[in-house]
Amino acid sequence: MEKVIVIGNGMVGYKFCEKLRAKATDREISLTVYGEEPLPAYDRVHLSEYFESQSEDKLLMAPRSWYEEHAINLKTSQLITNIDRANKTITTHTGESESYDHLVLATGSSAMVPSIKGVDKKGVFVYRTIEDLDQIISYAKNAKSGAVLGGGLLGLEAAKALMDLNLETKVIEFAPKLMPRQLDDAGSNMLKSKIESLGIEILLNKNTKEIHGNGKLDQLEFTDGTSLETDMLVISCGIVSRDELAKTCGLETGNRGGFIVNEQMQTNDPAIYAIGEAANYNGMVYGLVAPGYDMAETVVDQLIGEKTKKFSGADMSTKLKLIGVDVGSFGDALGQTEGSIPIAFEDKNSGVYKRINLSADKKKLLGGILVGDAKDYSMLLQITQNGMAIPPNPEDLILGSRGA
Repeated sequence: MEKVIVIGNGMVGYKFCEKLRAKATDREISLTVYGEEPLPAYDRVHLSEYFESQSEDKLLMAPRSWYEEHAINLKTSQLITNIDRANKTITTHTGESESYDHLVLATGSSAMVPSIKGVDKKGVFVYRTIEDLDQIISYAKNAKSGAVLGGGLLGLEAAKALMDLNLETKVIEFAPKLMPRQLDDAGSNMLKSKIESLGIEILLNKNTKEIHGNGKLDQLEFTDGTSLETDMLVISCGIVSRDELAKTCGLETGNRGGFIVNEQMQTNDPAIYAIGEAANYNGMVYGLVAPGYDMAETVVDQLIGEKTKKFSGADMSTKLKLIGVDVGSFGDALGQTEGSIPIAFEDKNSGVYKRINLSADKKKLLGGILVGDAKDYSMLLQITQNGMAIPPNPEDLILGSRGA
């Protein structure tokens, strides 16, 4: 019987188990999952919903019984501290050791915490796990105001969470616009105005110099000489791959972190794979869940002997409802392809912004941005990904057919 061990009990690790059990019906595979957190895999994408329900069960990808039903040995609250590649064994923080034939690293990522003076003060949190959220909820009971450092996807979700805790909320972003990787200036401005209409203040072009306070924070100082008084701070400035195990066993990692993998998701040890935010493919760590699922399926195909599926990078398209506002970004959203032609529609009255980017010959849809109305996202994504023909009047794609 082949022994497969998965290190990491997140969404991507769960998806790997689900796909392996669905496809490997005619193979005898022993499957064990080690998770550092006490819970089975849960949905981090919808983490902010925990503030409303405070129910762990509602976020679970599957209950513990699912693992038992599918003959998966789930071991939670177990941190893997060492990989012995020569003997093909792993060791936990409790000293437990287990052998493997194939090892899948789905260790995910941790929150990136910038080196700001005073960042270790009481009242400063990260936004990554249910445990983090419990600490935020507890601290917020004695707070009136809260700030979020980071105006990306997770930062805006964190701002929604603080608002739900009845805190006066502000978002601090280093860049001159929100979601700088997904939105252009006009789209970001539309999103900013919609969020501010909900009572959340947005501070752009702010570089935090120091966190002040006697033991616990009470003020943020910025490099432009301004400051902000706040009772608590949630840091959401991006992610760092959890690749610490590389140091114990000589696995190669990228300059910006992550286990370096090939198109089969193999590390420099062919018996060890890496998927999700733990993987570095062609110098890129993918912070979205969809590429992680694609990686998981690639490894499953390797293990069951099909070996036809290869990972060749991923589209970073995404559609989300941020603080009640629909936001979509797909393909070449910012029109960076040489010769691309943008077509944009803006309705400040309704709070809607749409942009599509055409190829230089006006025959292909390269990508686009949707803010306030993303109902056509799936259609536009399909046209972009499949190179489908576009109408004679391409603006119809965002305006609809308008007749004579």
